[in-house]
Amino acid sequence: MKLKTKVLTGFLKKTRMEGSQQIDECILNFDKEGLKISANSQSQQSRIMAWLKKEGFVEYEELGKVGMNDLGTVIKVLERFGDEVSLKKEGNLLTIKGDNKKVEIELVAENFLSTDTGEPNLEFDDTFGITATQLKNVFKDVQLNKDAVITIETEEKKVKFLNTGKYKFENILDAPTCKGGVKVQFGEPLIDSVLNLDGVLEMSVKSEYPTKIIEKTETSIISIIIAPRTTEE
Repeated sequence: MKLKTKVLTGFLKKTRMEGSQQIDECILNFDKEGLKISANSQSQQSRIMAWLKKEGFVEYEELGKVGMNDLGTVIKVLERFGDEVSLKKEGNLLTIKGDNKKVEIELVAENFLSTDTGEPNLEFDDTFGITATQLKNVFKDVQLNKDAVITIETEEKKVKFLNTGKYKFENILDAPTCKGGVKVQFGEPLIDSVLNLDGVLEMSVKSEYPTKIIEKTETSIISIIIAPRTTEE
């Protein structure tokens, strides 16, 4: 099996997320449709479901399930290779090869990993499109404060992002699909979960309820669910 190194590392970085939500334990499931990963952050505040379609590979084959408990290091290992890598699984070893280099990674048995593959059934009141650039610009405003709470409010054809703190920003974006009436708050997990996403995102919200953010490209689908900040916090 072969694929471009940047394709794989980019996909894994999105899956791993950032900061407080980083994932290191997960199962890479190379099934008939491509590489699929489902995992919860250690804090249980976010959940990711990621799919790199087999069309994103130069050559694809079903390797089955590959258990990892140090995804961050695996990404760094992959970045030590050139333009293209090949993957091969034999027993409890995953072999990665490049033009002049190879590495063998010891895999972890599935039963030793704290994974949860069940996807929750969620229903939302408003869904809107937002670019990753727009969302990151909102986050940059928020991060001028310390430990700020982000409030998302929807109105008819608009969505507002507000934050607590010394510097109280209000960002208003067009959202033609919004009906309005949703108000929900989030903390740092929202920022850490989506910092590596790009392109156009689909964001679904409901009052005092998790949000779901989806990134779709020609070769991958990344879906992230982030828990809201509760009034008790």
